Amino acid sequence: MATRRRTIVGSPLTPTLLKELGVFDELPAAQRDFAPDGTWSHTYRVWACHGYRETGNRDVGFLRIERAPDRAGKTFTLKVDQQIVHAEGAANSIHADIECLNDRLGSPVRWHLSSRFVGTEGEPRPVLRVEERARIEGDTIEVTTNGRTFKRQGSSRLTADWCLFEALQRLPFEKESHPVFDLLEGLSVLRTGHRLSYRGTVKLPPEGDIMLHGFHRLGHGALPYEYWLDERHRLVMVVSLSRAYVLDKEAEQATALELKRERGNFQRQKRGRERGGSQ
Repeated sequence: MATRRRTIVGSPLTPTLLKELGVFDELPAAQRDFAPDGTWSHTYRVWACHGYRETGNRDVGFLRIERAPDRAGKTFTLKVDQQIVHAEGAANSIHADIECLNDRLGSPVRWHLSSRFVGTEGEPRPVLRVEERARIEGDTIEVTTNGRTFKRQGSSRLTADWCLFEALQRLPFEKESHPVFDLLEGLSVLRTGHRLSYRGTVKLPPEGDIMLHGFHRLGHGALPYEYWLDERHRLVMVVSLSRAYVLDKEAEQATALELKRERGNFQRQKRGRERGGSQ
């Protein structure tokens, strides 16, 4: 019986390697009038690597971020929608409206976040539902979650992971000194002492003429992140360990297909267990 070949990836995920692995063929073309500080909407396909080139790699969700500036130019709003598919077809959907300062880090001022879970057949799991409203007061965050209000530690140099998807597009492609900042992961977990650094360019594909500019993020309590932007300062790719966010207009459809596949596999396994148990 032939053994299926499995080749260990064996190196960090880069734009070139992601292309080799078939994560994308081409990146969506940018609009000529794209402005990082204007109104835009980006949708990313969330892809996970199991560690091998041939098997186990799959789409696990999508992330959509929409930016709308205010008339005065002092703040802007990010509308965030994310869906992640879990084992057996369970899924988590998050929607967040975040008001941000128009500063270097897109610092959040206040937000409203809704989180929903559904089970393997799409049934709601209300016990896991979260409704949260929060606002920043100095280095304190006042949070109301499911009707309960409390305060937790914030920071005077705060941003959030989704806010960085926006803020990086407004940074120059220069090896300048970036200030240390603190980060709210998922608008929830505080990660301190983070720093961004510009790491240069790569061509995609190696013999092509698509130039990507990279930034690197390191800090306490979080995996390293790499952010890749095109020449128009549009963020097209984010990579952390075994997960990648790749700009893709079809990301929501790919997530729906993955959700259907996971639930189908689960139902077949369930029927198989039931037949085995009845014998």
